[in-house]
Amino acid sequence: MSLKRMFVIVALVEAFYCVAGLFTPPAWVLPVLGWNLSPDGQWVAKLLGLSLGIQGAIAWVLRRDPPVRVAWLLATYQIAAAAVDCVVWLGLRDQGIFATPMARISIMVAIPTHALLGVLLIAAARRDRTA
Repeated sequence: MSLKRMFVIVALVEAFYCVAGLFTPPAWVLPVLGWNLSPDGQWVAKLLGLSLGIQGAIAWVLRRDPPVRVAWLLATYQIAAAAVDCVVWLGLRDQGIFATPMARISIMVAIPTHALLGVLLIAAARRDRTA
């Protein structure tokens, strides 16, 4: 897959996370997303949504001529996000954070999705660098 296409995919994925994080009202987080968050957790979700939106916007702006170094940064983030999701899942799954089947499904989908995006970005960046 081309680096240009990967930047579009990253932009779309991060836009989805941004909308979910920023625009889900606190009262809907548990019933819709299944996350049982404290009031502080609600603010953290908003801040993460904002940062992911900025990351998606950067990928979108650079999609036509994606710099390889930025691709490596995005890949590093995606792989780190998969690792953090694993740690959160393993460390907090028994504390009721993932209170619903939807929350458990979302974390189990997020882990391989982030890892796959990271690996595909690395492959595209390597291919683009050598071309």
